[in-house]
Formats: sequence, C-alpha cells, structure tokens
Amino acid sequence: MKIAVYGGAFNPVHLGHIEIVKFLSEKTDFDKILIIPSKFSPHKSNKELVDDVHRMNMCELAFKGIDKCEVSDIEIKRDKISYTIDTLVELKTIYPFDDLYLICGSDMFLSLLNWRKPNELLKHASVFAFIRDNESIEIMNEQKQVIENKGVKVEISEIKLPPYSSTQVRDAIKEGKAFENYTSNEVFEYILENNLYK
Repeated sequence: MKIAVYGGAFNPVHLGHIEIVKFLSEKTDFDKILIIPSKFSPHKSNKELVDDVHRMNMCELAFKGIDKCEVSDIEIKRDKISYTIDTLVELKTIYPFDDLYLICGSDMFLSLLNWRKPNELLKHASVFAFIRDNESIEIMNEQKQVIENKGVKVEISEIKLPPYSSTQVRDAIKEGKAFENYTSNEVFEYILENNLYK
C-alpha cells in the first residue's frame, strides 16, 4: 500500500486541512490516509492546545466520509512531544511492507532537514509536499533536488486552499467573531457545544 501520513495539531481542524485530505483522497493514488493529531508539537506553542479528546473528535467529524481516511491516536497515546521520526519508526512496525509518504505544506517541506534526525526520518518515508499559488516553485524544486539527492522520492503538487489557519479560527472565537465559514458544520457545532477556545 501507499500510505499518506498527515500530522498536525488540528487545533482546530479548518477548511484548509479538509481540502488537503479531500485532494489526497480524490486526486492521488494513495491507498490510505492517516490523520495523526499530535500530542505536543515541537514546532508550535502548545499553550492554546485543547484536550486530546476534543482534537481527536474534531478530526473524526471533519474527515468522516472521506474515502481512505483514518484518524490515528498513535502520537496522543505516546504522551510526549510528537517527533515525526518517532511516529514513522512506529508506523513502519505496523506497516512494514508499505510505502509511507510524509505529507508537508511548503513551510514544513522547506524546513524538513532541520527536523529531529532528518536523515533517519527520510529512510522511513518518501515526501509529498503541497505548494500554494503564491509560493515559489523554484524554491520548492531546489529543496526537492536536495532531498532526492539523499535517495528519497519527493512528489510536489499544487493546490488551491482556503486562506485559513487554526490561529485565525481561535482568534475569531476569542474575539466573538463569526467563524462558521472557517471549518465544517460538524466541527463548528462541536466547538460551540463544548465551549472551546474561549
């Protein structure tokens, strides 16, 4: 199998996340898409991170019905900082004969070689990176070449995404502004029902 590994805080899930997963499901040849909420992110502040159960539930709601998609608690169960290398090592024990692809936005892709144990990480997974309209394909291709020179397969795909971030959603909620257009109806209702991000 060809497996997409898509991790993040998902704090909360927004339409950009959903569009990426729909794209992976409908426009690529992945056999499985693993959505992996992090326990604690090494890349971001965790002070506004809501409880694991809420983020798992929001992911289940947001990605329900998308073909080939599965939400995994592999990082949450680990109960420590979620380093990608640890996740890939564990996934290779679960899927020893399958091809793992790390899903990256352009910012993460361009910083990939600064992650924890990058050379070991790249032994366990290929890379599938997204580029948005306003970003330089030249810079992405330069990074692709550097990574491919290490013997790693890299795929780059262009995607048009809604201009939203989880920070924008949280800020809108704290400021009492409307945010229903930032995420799915199910996630919107869940946030209201559980009084999150106030």
